[in-house]
Amino acid sequence: MSGVRIHNTVTGIRVPRARLTRLAEIVLHAQGVAKSVNLILVADSTMRQLNRRFRRQDKTTDVLSFAMEEDIEPLLGEIYISIPTARRNATGDGRRLNEELLQLFCHGLLHLTGTHHPNAKARAEMKRLEDQYLLHLEKDRKR
Repeated sequence: MSGVRIHNTVTGIRVPRARLTRLAEIVLHAQGVAKSVNLILVADSTMRQLNRRFRRQDKTTDVLSFAMEEDIEPLLGEIYISIPTARRNATGDGRRLNEELLQLFCHGLLHLTGTHHPNAKARAEMKRLEDQYLLHLEKDRKR
């Protein structure tokens, strides 16, 4: 069974739980994965610590994905999103925070299912997939 468990560690923020859950179902099904993921929403300070520890970059970032190393339960991995960084991204792009959260979550899901972007061609393909899955989510919402 694919799905998402959402852990919000940032107070005062409401997240689109139903839409995040549906997006996980869409992406995981399309990618042929029958596992669940954990989504952890964090502050910049936590994200900076994770980024420094695992990527050796002493700065915050918007999204990090961590695949499970052992196949001991039906958990594909964890996706961390920094709410303050997502909010800054959204403001800079003229979008709402919830739209940014959905896009970042989709990006993280694609990483966990094996899609990466080491070059311009791969980045374009990842963006195409993100757009495709987010459009599918919007079409579902309008039904």
